[in-house]
Amino acid sequence: MPSQRTDQIARTAARLISTGRARTIAEALRAARDTMGWHDVQMPAYTLVRKHAGAMAMQAMGAEAYAEQVRQVWRVAERLMTVLTEGMPDIEPLLVGRVAKGLIDAGVTIHIRLYTRAPIAEMARALVGFGYEEPDFETLDTRHGRLNRIRLTDDGIDVAMTRCLPEMAAVAHVDLFTGRPIETATLRELRKKLEESDEQTEESD
Repeated sequence: MPSQRTDQIARTAARLISTGRARTIAEALRAARDTMGWHDVQMPAYTLVRKHAGAMAMQAMGAEAYAEQVRQVWRVAERLMTVLTEGMPDIEPLLVGRVAKGLIDAGVTIHIRLYTRAPIAEMARALVGFGYEEPDFETLDTRHGRLNRIRLTDDGIDVAMTRCLPEMAAVAHVDLFTGRPIETATLRELRKKLEESDEQTEESD
């Protein structure tokens, strides 16, 4: 259990992110610690910051507005995954991370893995062909070797798509860097989440 000071740093960092004064959790934590002058206090885990940020976002927007924001993020992910599977049938997209669980706090980024042997440049061309802006390219050093990633912004939301070889599907449910379990959703599962969420909204109207 984190100490009171560690938790306070996490709360302050979450507030900095929620108000747009910090872009990343790492940046927010450094700013929070420097502001308080608690350099000898153990830094909180990112998960604690996200927990506080999520509670702040829910409180600020209200449950209904937060749920609609989740649906908006899911729609962006569903649209991209659909575009790629229709344009390149050999791709198996997988939504991973907190967005797959419906959590969009602390500077949301949609993370999608693309299981395929097709070159990353081919995927970028397919996206541009469907009207997306030219994406940026990155190289990641993971527990499974160096992987290529493309990044773009859709509807104001940051999206990171990582190319994985098909045999890496065996570790689809773990983080590529830490090896810890993570939430995932296939395109079919994501569509079901959207359908169920839309039905709940209609029932509450």
